[in-house]
Amino acid sequence: MRLRVLAATVLLPLVSSAQRMPERWFSLNPLGSNNSEGSDGVSLMHSVSSWGGFGGYRITRDNEHAWLQQLGGYIELVRIGNNESLVFTSSIEFIANPHNDIRFNPRATFWEEGFLYTRSVGESAWQVGYYHRCKHDVDNLLLGKERSLIFGSLLGKYLLPFKIENDEGLAALRLDLYTIRQDDRIPQSFNEATPNWKRMLGSLGLNVHVREGGNATVGWYTTGWFSLTSFGTKENVIFRFDKIDKVTVNGGLAVGYAIRGNAHFRIGMTYEYLSDTGITPFPERSNLLSFGVTILDPNVMW
Repeated sequence: MRLRVLAATVLLPLVSSAQRMPERWFSLNPLGSNNSEGSDGVSLMHSVSSWGGFGGYRITRDNEHAWLQQLGGYIELVRIGNNESLVFTSSIEFIANPHNDIRFNPRATFWEEGFLYTRSVGESAWQVGYYHRCKHDVDNLLLGKERSLIFGSLLGKYLLPFKIENDEGLAALRLDLYTIRQDDRIPQSFNEATPNWKRMLGSLGLNVHVREGGNATVGWYTTGWFSLTSFGTKENVIFRFDKIDKVTVNGGLAVGYAIRGNAHFRIGMTYEYLSDTGITPFPERSNLLSFGVTILDPNVMW
């Protein structure tokens, strides 16, 4: 049974979140929490939730990845019954390399914040919103190298729950159209190296999450993501797909066990391939394997 679930998680993600988005491992559905005002009531500042994680890269990694930290949360600004929700959400992904005397050298922070509107349609849900994302180097003055990124997007997402026998699953199909793109590099001689995020057009994606059903205290989980991102021939061209110059592929797989209660405490392993890590001024692809822990609210996050 578990082999079938793992195979489904690996094979289903044919497209997914693009680039290095801090929330690429998660799918958020605020409607998973009930509305105390009833099915038709309007509730302001309805709920709040957060998540966090910490891990280390081992076995396969590059020169910039030794440790990672993830923090995020949302405030539900408006809830209309159990069918509509508007949230403000923010999260970070912090990366450290091993190149100092304590083998924990802060290197880069990927940050995002945005507004997300969710509307349920039967068991499924639609989401639309806008996310502003950026990346900044940390403690890089002596390196003489820097890469600053901005990659905001309009997004649309469709959430579809499913079951595999007694186990729970969620598929999240996603489209991002990039509106603000910046990829500033020092030394400037690296500006012509590709992929250049100033030329990003859009991305199409699918996350697939499966977790053990039932009320057991400990249960397994698995998450898969995969991405296709299109790049144009010119910088800062919006929504023009007639001159696609390049398409990149990114993806990952996470497996592990969760101690389950009102929150889930996950212990697991993640693998991902990034066609451009977004850290070095000269773009580098990387295969990364990490081991770590994550804590989240299972009612609203997968």
